[in-house]
Amino acid sequence: MFKKLTDRSFLSPIVAFTFLPVAFTGILLLLHLSFQGMKSIHEWLGLTFTTFCVFHIAVNWRIFSKYFSRKGTRSALLLAVVLTCLCGVIGLSTGHLEQRSHRTAIVSGAVVHR
Repeated sequence: MFKKLTDRSFLSPIVAFTFLPVAFTGILLLLHLSFQGMKSIHEWLGLTFTTFCVFHIAVNWRIFSKYFSRKGTRSALLLAVVLTCLCGVIGLSTGHLEQRSHRTAIVSGAVVHR
């Protein structure tokens, strides 16, 4: 099984095809368009996507390190980090990361909306 996890022809399609539903469900969740179980699907597929990305990076480490040694690539990486931090700040300031009003808890068999 481990040999298959380190095979590029196995890893690349899994990374590509787990990205699609994670991106799609993430966009729908951002727009508050969801169906029952979407958050769980998004979280579990996101975990799967991340796991296979780690394997993909490990298998292709030599190629990645050569690619990221270029000046233009480092600039693009810096821009991505800055934009990610900016999105985090926007999310924190608008309260999208922790909206307690949309949480539901089950207490003693009763559904309580917070």
